[in-house]
Amino acid sequence: MAKIKFGMIVTDGRGKIGGQVLSKNRAGSYIRTKVTPVNPQTTFQTSARALFGSISQLWSALTASQRAGWNGAVSDWQKTDIFGDLKLPSGKALFQRLNNQAQSAGYPAVTTAPARLEMVSGVVETVAVVISGPDITPDGMYTGANARVMMFATAPLSQGTTFVKDQLRNVYNAQGSTFSNADAYTAYVAKFGAPTAGANIYFGFKYVLANGQASPMQIIKGTVAA
Repeated sequence: MAKIKFGMIVTDGRGKIGGQVLSKNRAGSYIRTKVTPVNPQTTFQTSARALFGSISQLWSALTASQRAGWNGAVSDWQKTDIFGDLKLPSGKALFQRLNNQAQSAGYPAVTTAPARLEMVSGVVETVAVVISGPDITPDGMYTGANARVMMFATAPLSQGTTFVKDQLRNVYNAQGSTFSNADAYTAYVAKFGAPTAGANIYFGFKYVLANGQASPMQIIKGTVAA
């Protein structure tokens, strides 16, 4: 469904209209032909759908008091939408979002509406993939005990490919203080196979707190060496 922002004249648009997609990049707004991808029913897709379903069932099992708590907490969790306008989620949407993030990171379900916390910080400056290590070393990553680090990655891509957001897959996650560079490499190989020197691989890093609060994902190109 397309989202359009009206001013004196239409000022912005996002989403799908018929066979066209409205979007925006650094060069400005644009329209492209909608492409419908195949649905291969991958393990990733199946797991994501199963988690969504289990969280929906968990919401139905909450008491009226618990649901009221989530509905009353939404003002603390407002977000900016695609146009930069502040939007309030519903209590159920907030529950779904925080639980999806918490449980994907390995935390238990969040049944009581939590307080919003200060997010941990850590900016990954470089990602070195050393085949002979073997290890994946994200320099600058958060390494404390207050959040789990979720590492996403792409399979090796053709050289020159830079638009990778839809190709990132969750490969490894661990508490920041116990993140293992060697285990991160092992997890990557298990997912995509062993990389070769010079391969074009991108990584994404996101921090998740026990309440389900998550940082924006940072995407960075890795350097793969023998």
